[in-house]
Amino acid sequence: MYNYRFGYKYILMVMICILLVLFGSIDLFGSYGTTNVVANDEISNEEWPNVLVIFSSRDDEMDEHQRMLDMLLGHFTANVTFISSSLVEEQDLDLVDYLFYYGHVKEVLPRQVIDMVNQFDGTIVTIGENADQFGERFSFIERSPTNAVIDEIELVEDPDKQLSFVPQYIFNISVVEDHHLETLLFGKKDNVRYPLFVKKQFHYYFASNILKPPFSILFAEVLYDVFKEDYREVSEVNPGYIRLEDIHPLVDPDHMMDIAHILAEKNIPYMIAVIPVYTNPETKKQYHFSDSPKLLKALKFMQDNGGSIVLHGYTHQFRLSETGEGFEFWDVENNMPIYHGQDDEVVVKTEEDFSSIGEYEEYLSDQKAYERDYIEERITRGIEELANYGLYALAFEAPHYTMSQHGYQVVSEYFTTYVGQLQLSDNDWEIMTTSPYITEPNFLHGMKLLPETMGYVLPEDPDGSIETMIRNAENYRFVREGMVAGFYHPYLGPELFIELIEQMEKIPNVSWIDLKKMDNHVQTKHVDIRSGQGEINANVNYMGLFLSSTSYIDFHVKNVIVVLLWCFGAIGAIAVVSFILYILSNSISSNQVERRKAVG
Repeated sequence: MYNYRFGYKYILMVMICILLVLFGSIDLFGSYGTTNVVANDEISNEEWPNVLVIFSSRDDEMDEHQRMLDMLLGHFTANVTFISSSLVEEQDLDLVDYLFYYGHVKEVLPRQVIDMVNQFDGTIVTIGENADQFGERFSFIERSPTNAVIDEIELVEDPDKQLSFVPQYIFNISVVEDHHLETLLFGKKDNVRYPLFVKKQFHYYFASNILKPPFSILFAEVLYDVFKEDYREVSEVNPGYIRLEDIHPLVDPDHMMDIAHILAEKNIPYMIAVIPVYTNPETKKQYHFSDSPKLLKALKFMQDNGGSIVLHGYTHQFRLSETGEGFEFWDVENNMPIYHGQDDEVVVKTEEDFSSIGEYEEYLSDQKAYERDYIEERITRGIEELANYGLYALAFEAPHYTMSQHGYQVVSEYFTTYVGQLQLSDNDWEIMTTSPYITEPNFLHGMKLLPETMGYVLPEDPDGSIETMIRNAENYRFVREGMVAGFYHPYLGPELFIELIEQMEKIPNVSWIDLKKMDNHVQTKHVDIRSGQGEINANVNYMGLFLSSTSYIDFHVKNVIVVLLWCFGAIGAIAVVSFILYILSNSISSNQVERRKAVG
């Protein structure tokens, strides 16, 4: 039977769409223009060197330590393979250009692994434990049974380049005198020097099993020496950005415009981390950008004058915490991914709770399916709602940087660029870190990471936190092409922002990242956004949006109504003025006739 109610609704929608098109509000079906793709001076995937990483971990699975190495290697090549020492086979070395061994934990290595390392004739880098088992290849180092403590690093080729930090343990090694041996990094404390990164021809050793900061910065710098034969020309500048954070529908538009004008005057491109929906945690009332026309106008101005939109979640909350404060893609109360509804009772099960491995694997699969649906729904709503307003997201940033490894895979199906820091563990959201430079680690599934390295301005200590941010920036400038990037909450006002941006401008050799000049691609069922060469090309299928949710069309209908009211008002005003002019004209004519009669 024909559904007259649906038919009437559909006809009404079509009529409204026709009006919208006539008034020039939208391109109904969208159209693909020529996509401008940024010129890329990096080498293609096929030409990148192949890297194999053999690792020893607690349970033969990749954890946060291997993912940290993944982040560091991803700056130099996208062709990186990680294999546990218990699973690696001889054929895994086929076509490998660089071999890494990462001994995070002590273990007796399989004979096959030792033979593979000893027979490999390319560059070999060993990290941490178990290097002594490789025999002659690494006989140039001897490890003391006691560790050393350092609080400073010195780059040997540039002694003026030093990095200070809180005391850290490293392996206390001595090196055999050999004219082929080079020490690339020294650790220091109280003027005592300890070899940290040493090299003998094509064999490298790093004397720590930890790669988190500050060691990640040091290790990253020496990787330029490792990959110097297979890496593009190194840039002399430090890429950087400033990101305006937590921009939701209740943000003060005047603060936004003030900051926009400051950045426009300085000709500094920037990022805007946008949250499309603000939810009042007490009343549960939701606010959209359509409820704040002045702020929406400010965002469009910013997008047209140096700003680039970054989707920062959809509501920036999971449970009813305040938007901008809560977590959206991580259940922080139970410290786990989003495998359940916000009001569901959470029962964490292990393999022992199931009668078979098959049942347990099905349980895990169901959890991931739930997480996928949850993430996809929110990301899709976020991209499409912003596009409906004419705001085009070019990158993604997870609220509080928290997201599971599976979550990154889901996001990679919608975005090619990720902004911020990364969570490295599915067991604890606080195990997160940043990369010293732009990178494409395997666990981002093709997404490019634009890391945040400086932190942000704290409202309780603005001056102190700005000093900390600048100090962090200088630390990351230890590494070539080190990233200089931080963020700012506009509610703190334009005066404090001026102080921050002026300090950032003093950092030498900063090259401000413009997302519009990068090759970004964002896509949902109804929206396709591409950027490059400073431009955005967006194809929006408005009919698809309207059919998926009538809330999308409400925004345009209201705009048309406003235009119509202005038109009717203008017509009315013209009619009144015309009528007044007509009366005055008649009055003047009558007076002239009367004067003639009087004269006659």
